Amino acid sequence: MSLPHRYRKDFSPLSLLYRWISNLQLGRIHRFLTLSLFCMTSPVWAGWILSNIPLQKGFTKIPMVSTRTLPKWEIPPPQQAARMGAFCAQLKPFFKRHNWKEDPCGQVAWRTHYHSAQGNPLIYTEFGTGRNTTLFFGGVHPDELTPIQLSFRLAQHLHDHPEIYRDKDIRIIVAPLINPDGAFVSPPIRTNRTIDVNRNFLTLDWYEKAHASWQKKNRQPRFFPGFFPNSEIETHFQIFLMNTYQPTKILSMHSPLGFYDYDGPEEDTPAPGGTPREFIYTVAKKSNNYKVVNYAIFPGSLGTFAGYERNVPTITLELETNDTTKVYAYWKQFFPGFLHSIQHTFSTPTLSLRKK
Repeated sequence: MSLPHRYRKDFSPLSLLYRWISNLQLGRIHRFLTLSLFCMTSPVWAGWILSNIPLQKGFTKIPMVSTRTLPKWEIPPPQQAARMGAFCAQLKPFFKRHNWKEDPCGQVAWRTHYHSAQGNPLIYTEFGTGRNTTLFFGGVHPDELTPIQLSFRLAQHLHDHPEIYRDKDIRIIVAPLINPDGAFVSPPIRTNRTIDVNRNFLTLDWYEKAHASWQKKNRQPRFFPGFFPNSEIETHFQIFLMNTYQPTKILSMHSPLGFYDYDGPEEDTPAPGGTPREFIYTVAKKSNNYKVVNYAIFPGSLGTFAGYERNVPTITLELETNDTTKVYAYWKQFFPGFLHSIQHTFSTPTLSLRKK
């Protein structure tokens, strides 16, 4: 049974204010004027209150990297050696946990300019000098373990065998662990703890298709391309290497799909070794006749960004498994293909043709 209206309590702010003004020792006209003045100025008071509430109270802050904030991600030169030393020390138990015997950093002269969101240096190394430049990426998706060991071993092998590139107009850049933040969690994960950095490049179709493609994968967090393209330091790091060294070809290592995939120009003027399409088949043949496929292209991927939009012949090597015990067999199988990739010379590529 509800109470009569005169017994109900109304605790709305306006009702409480009216009661307070009514209790003031003011005449009826003064009370009316006081209430009217407050009502007229209430938007001003509301605006003042809202303007003094920190934005994070009402919005989620999205951490991202831009050209304006990029200097904040740089490691000052005096700190670079110490940061890389600490990073290499952190890698040793990572290798040991997967029963990999070698010292990951070895005697290689590593370099760094940027650090990740977790403070890990993003490292790379350079061998040789010349126009014929090959760029190797590993550890883009750290839950794909086998490419990480293979990338570090490649760098050590190149350090130990300078005859591969010395005085041959050959330069090789190896970035063995693009995404250290995803590696240094247990177990390692695909993302940099938030974003799939191989779906974050600003490709021509990113705004139109990146999120639609992600939704087709049931919006799984491990495939999230980011709220904006080029929002991750790992993406900027790869772009930095491409812009700095202008590679004539790129080889990025992944697993466990078990094939080579080629993205880039389909035609090439006559050059040693033939066209780009012939090049990938030769690499596959030297890798124990490894399978070559015409795999799908994805918005925000390296293959689309570098291969199809910038005409840099780009090979994705998908190892067959993440089984960490097979890395030594993989080295024997794929190093001849790596060597051919390094030595192959492209002429100036023509306009790329997109896959249908």
